[in-house]
Amino acid sequence: MATTNTTPAQATGAAPQPEPPKPFSMLLLASDGTPGAEGAIVMARLLAERDKARVHVLTVVEPLPVITPEVSLPLPPEVEEARRTELAQRVREQLLRVAPGASAWDIELVEGVPDATIVRTAREDHAGAIVVGLGEHRMVDRLFGGETALRLIRMADVPILAAAPGATTLPTHAMAAVDFSETGNLAIRAALPLLAPDATLTLVHVVARDISLGAWPAWDDAYLKAVNASFDLLKSQLRLPPGVTVNTVVLRGDPPGELLAWASQHKVDLLVTGSHGHNFVVRTLLGRVSTKLVRGARCSVLIAPPRLRA
Repeated sequence: MATTNTTPAQATGAAPQPEPPKPFSMLLLASDGTPGAEGAIVMARLLAERDKARVHVLTVVEPLPVITPEVSLPLPPEVEEARRTELAQRVREQLLRVAPGASAWDIELVEGVPDATIVRTAREDHAGAIVVGLGEHRMVDRLFGGETALRLIRMADVPILAAAPGATTLPTHAMAAVDFSETGNLAIRAALPLLAPDATLTLVHVVARDISLGAWPAWDDAYLKAVNASFDLLKSQLRLPPGVTVNTVVLRGDPPGELLAWASQHKVDLLVTGSHGHNFVVRTLLGRVSTKLVRGARCSVLIAPPRLRA
């Protein structure tokens, strides 16, 4: 493993002071009132307080499943209304308990398919990010927690922040999976507005086993030199918030496993990845990696789409 460090952004005297990331003006918080949503509520509250942003809380009521394709048994209106009322009450009680300032937030209950409804609402709101719960690691949470984030990213044109249930602060140590593609670099830039003051951002590139050919040391040396040069170029293109420190790390092995293991060992509280990317020089980490990170992460995950809405 090779690691290099940079100084905090405010300490680079020779270079012009970079502009800080643009603060959020609107956030869409998708909540269903379950414990898995509490981290998302906390993250939305912290970002809203810091950036004076508006928060739109969206609760999507999914249609109940049809018994068979041929036979649909509609529920009585009073049953449907009771279901909506109970869900709305649960969401409001959780918001007031977890984020007392949420009484000023816009809360909306909408019927529809969750991912499509959330993405459409985010576009209508011109939200800067969609905040959802990552969920626990039980099968039911896989289906309705992290899997929702994965479905959203296929449709969204803003970053998806899947917040871990235990999140209590803005990220102080973010780790970004780096393949040097434009999609991956976009994800890193999208993560900068989320970071706490004086946070650490670690850029990690994993050399896959089929690329790391130990029988050719000269080839390995040339590859690592190219990676370090690419790291230097990437760091020079980032507009870092004052106080943020950037580290670079090169690992070897299976990308998702190495990234998750490193994040666990170094107490990372935000994993950053793009949804996919392509690069002819360096094997692309994104796509399959983002799926495995969301499913295996014990901390919050930020997934950026290939293109961000202007």
